[in-house]
Amino acid sequence: MRLYYLTQLQYAERILEEKRFKLSTVPEGNDPFELLGANVGERRARQLYRILHGHLSESVGMLCTSRTWDSPVMWAHYGDRHKGVCLGFDVTDAEAYQVKYEARRLNGLLEHIGRGELLNESQMRTILTTKFKDWAYEREWRFFAGLNDRQSQNGLYFLNFEPHFTLREVILGHRCSANVEQLAKLINSPRKSVELFHARPAFQSFRIVRKRDAPSLSILP
Repeated sequence: MRLYYLTQLQYAERILEEKRFKLSTVPEGNDPFELLGANVGERRARQLYRILHGHLSESVGMLCTSRTWDSPVMWAHYGDRHKGVCLGFDVTDAEAYQVKYEARRLNGLLEHIGRGELLNESQMRTILTTKFKDWAYEREWRFFAGLNDRQSQNGLYFLNFEPHFTLREVILGHRCSANVEQLAKLINSPRKSVELFHARPAFQSFRIVRKRDAPSLSILP
């Protein structure tokens, strides 16, 4: 499966050079309803949610990716207003979870906790991967890693490319100040071929497409 990660140029350069992603923690999310796909209208549910939110904030890191790179809104929000870079990866043998988008908060996920029952795997996954329907344009897929399993550096946590992520594309936003040669120098010993190219707004649709008349590169393993 091919997934995409949009970021600022400076962070893309670091990712390519170090061959690892920075994990996001729950409090770093840009959605105030993160982990709040469950209905917490009842006081007991809110109490349980605060406990769960605190636990997940300290123990779980997320890597948030998308199934698409051609959304102008995604480039605006996550690609530094089209000045950034999109990295395309093939993902194998890793647990990627598709985010589900709902119009209403879900009932029945938290109410039973504390009465001799615990969240099962399916319920926990639902809480971790449910968002409001207005976020559906992201077409998000998530990876999770235990923060206790990663080395903390300056308060940050990282997830290495190996063995699950194989770099295949480096897409420069149409306002990106870098060039393909500059980023190609950061890619050493790729496992498979990597294609680098520029993007641009399409001429006949509201999509972002490949810029065919700009320099591109292919790096072979």
